[in-house]
Amino acid sequence: MRVEFLRANVAGELRSLMTFDKKVFGPDAFDRAMWQEMDAWWMVVDGVKAGCAAFEGDVGFDRHGEPVREKGTLYIATTGVLPRLQGRGLGRLMKAWQVAWAQSHKYRRIVTNHRASNAGIIAMNKAFGFRRIGRIKGYYSAPDEDAISMELVLRK
Repeated sequence: MRVEFLRANVAGELRSLMTFDKKVFGPDAFDRAMWQEMDAWWMVVDGVKAGCAAFEGDVGFDRHGEPVREKGTLYIATTGVLPRLQGRGLGRLMKAWQVAWAQSHKYRRIVTNHRASNAGIIAMNKAFGFRRIGRIKGYYSAPDEDAISMELVLRK
């Protein structure tokens, strides 16, 4: 299996990113404006765009889930693998790449949010050393659900 991570051209690939996101996250997919604020990456597996990640540098979030400027923090806004390719360890590969990317770019901390019901991603994050730092009521809208906020403090 050949895996590569390629930076997406958000302006040129906006439609593809939004279509991909809709396949993975349905009604909670990001809108055009949200994608334009992020640094997006494709995970290409054997020539197929199998996953997508997006993040914002120097951004954290407050206890209400609102973005705040936070130097040295990388906010992972999304990590997604196409439903037909889930369960093959691709999410774990993407998470390892995200952590390595953050370290290589000198971030001190990574933060992320996940649906409270998504036990799989929460467990995977814990396996990478993330810890729960909060719960944001009503963060997701389709269906209405709380988010679990997590962080990973990176070693120097």
